[in-house]
Amino acid sequence: MSAGWVAAMVRAKAMARRRLGAGAARRLASAPGLADALSMLEGTAYARAAAPGTTLAEAEQQVAAAEVWQLRVLSGWLPRSAVGLARALGARYELANIEAHARALAAPGRRQAYYELGSLALSWPRIAATISVPELRAALAASPWGDPGDASAETLHDILVLRWLRMVAAEAPQATEWVSGAAVLVAAKQLLVATRGPAESVVRAAVPLIGSEWVRTRSVPDLRTATPVAGRWALDGVGSPAELWRAEAGLAARIESDGFRLLRQGTPDVDAFLGAVAVLAVDGWRVRVALGDASYGAGPGEVLGVVA
Repeated sequence: MSAGWVAAMVRAKAMARRRLGAGAARRLASAPGLADALSMLEGTAYARAAAPGTTLAEAEQQVAAAEVWQLRVLSGWLPRSAVGLARALGARYELANIEAHARALAAPGRRQAYYELGSLALSWPRIAATISVPELRAALAASPWGDPGDASAETLHDILVLRWLRMVAAEAPQATEWVSGAAVLVAAKQLLVATRGPAESVVRAAVPLIGSEWVRTRSVPDLRTATPVAGRWALDGVGSPAELWRAEAGLAARIESDGFRLLRQGTPDVDAFLGAVAVLAVDGWRVRVALGDASYGAGPGEVLGVVA
């Protein structure tokens, strides 16, 4: 095993130990207000979100920015053979940048916050330089993201998510069930929640991951049957579209559980790195949920209960 993998594993485990964890997240959610919750982040990996006067949206951005920074640090210690995996995992933040840039082009003058991707960037510098929607579409078409077509904001999000999931699947077969489960949830939202049903562009993006049989279903049980075994677990215990939030929380819980299992393996390799990134990503997600709960002042919600 290379020295690069050993160094990466040491740092991955150290970062994972700095996570906030479920207990601290529940304490955040129990704070009497957002300001009190943010003050509890001082001295943590999410300390930049604790600045006085920070809004919920700004805090959520800062928490995700901490995830980006952790991934950038870890990727700097990886052997060259794992650079593709680091970029595939980091593409979720490039995805967010693309959506923010699309909003900026649609509403000039509106301030947008972008993540600093560094070496994780796939095509962001070229995409960020575009100054019109047609230019953005052309830049995406010439990038690993591919042409999104004439997509609406919601459709663009789902297309990019599905293409990002394909990137992860190509680099990390160990994540197949996570990827398939996430793709099934995108399909469920398009099929059972979107007012117009699944857009053709979304169906095409989903086919490599979960096929197309799901398009003809009209209920959660039928959708579960029509999707591949690797992903149908994501709908376990879900009986109606109103319960899809539980499936999303269950996906996070599954990723975290599997991440800990991968991280506990003694061999310094891609599994340990993937496990650390998974654990840290879910920790950031949990913190954002907890901050949202604190902002409402109602204490921990049901979502945190699923990922206790």
